[in-house]
Amino acid sequence: MQFLGYMAAAYSIIWAAILLYFLNMSKRERAIWTELQELRDSISHQDD
Repeated sequence: MQFLGYMAAAYSIIWAAILLYFLNMSKRERAIWTELQELRDSISHQDD
């Protein structure tokens, strides 16, 4: 029981890191989808 505070802090840090990782992946995914849509629009305008 003496290390319960350290264990809680470690879990908090791990969960915060996982959250930041997923937020970063979400941001990257949005950027990729935006770029893909821009490429599709560019291709469709070249065909016209």
